[in-house]
Amino acid sequence: MSALGALVAVLGLLQAPAVEGEVRSAGGDPIPYAQIQVLDHSAADWTDANGQYRLEGLDRGRWRLRVMHTAHEPLDVEVVVPGDRPIRLDITLEARPAPTPDPLYDFEPFQVEYTLPALLNTEEVARRIQARYTPELVDRGIGGEAVMRLWLDERGQVVRGVISSSSGNARLDSIALAVSDRMRFRPARSQDQAVRVIVRIPVSFTLPDTLPVIEVERAGDETGR
Repeated sequence: MSALGALVAVLGLLQAPAVEGEVRSAGGDPIPYAQIQVLDHSAADWTDANGQYRLEGLDRGRWRLRVMHTAHEPLDVEVVVPGDRPIRLDITLEARPAPTPDPLYDFEPFQVEYTLPALLNTEEVARRIQARYTPELVDRGIGGEAVMRLWLDERGQVVRGVISSSSGNARLDSIALAVSDRMRFRPARSQDQAVRVIVRIPVSFTLPDTLPVIEVERAGDETGR
């Protein structure tokens, strides 16, 4: 081979792509606009409309690639680049699982035009709270107000409860949540129709010579504050 021919061959090798291939879904369909990033290297590419990609400029050795696409799980793969020829590497991505819909999506914050739901067993709930209000908490003078956010169905039953505003003490917050599923309400109503609502219930913890104060308030904003 002449010196000129050898030079052309060497230049051809230097310009050859190091890694190329296609990114597909588990069903075999090409995935456009997936990103392929070589870790610890500046080489990167996006797949085209046919799912094709090409990475150039990789030296001989072992490289890790990270493949990402918004609708699919990210994947790290390893490839060995010989340095003297292109490498074909097809990649399959698994689809991200669809988010589970919230079964309580149709519960709405209490509206002023609704009939306010009423707690029907206030004294029972208060006694249950006091039974958990331990002598240790009393002796230390620990009190406060925990505000719960409750989802009430059309029967007035509590189907979900969270702390919307802490009392400042985790044990008091846990007491409030522990008794929330024992609360019984007269359902909120819109005209003559029982409705699902989100309400705020403040529970004030006091010394045991008085019952805790429990009052239903209309729901705050969507953040639950």
